[in-house]
Amino acid sequence: MSTYAEVVPLLGSEEKISRDDVQRWIDSGDLLTWSAVYTLMRDASPRIEPEIPAGEQIDFMRRYLLRCLEENPAPGDYLHGGYEAAWELAGCLRQWRRRNAAKALRGIALDLDRLYRRGDDAIKNRIACGVLEHAFEDSALRPYFAQWERDEELREAYRLAVEWGSAHEE
Repeated sequence: MSTYAEVVPLLGSEEKISRDDVQRWIDSGDLLTWSAVYTLMRDASPRIEPEIPAGEQIDFMRRYLLRCLEENPAPGDYLHGGYEAAWELAGCLRQWRRRNAAKALRGIALDLDRLYRRGDDAIKNRIACGVLEHAFEDSALRPYFAQWERDEELREAYRLAVEWGSAHEE
């Protein structure tokens, strides 16, 4: 049985889930499996035993969403396409800021910086319009990306995202 086929039935159950199994599914590196594990962590993390610490959950969720944002897979039942991942990441950033996950937010800002610089126009657009514009609706997230304002390559994307966020503040 594939790892994806192992995870999906657990999404609709009340069954306890072994942390070792979750780690094995993550270690598979299979994006489709990751999509189901992402949904499992988001919707059923209390059933994972022993509990996965919040920082580890955030790290995996970050890696999954950034990978979808970059690879832009065809969306599926649980799999996020590029823009879906961008919007989801923006929502996660707002949620994680409220949970005081500053270290994770700083890391994601750096991840997005690197991805933006090496990305093609489509990736840059998903980051600027899909992630930053919607994340910046929460003005408290903008300081995590302040280095973008000082960087010639990133400045315009940052400025436009701030403009959008300011016009749509929560």
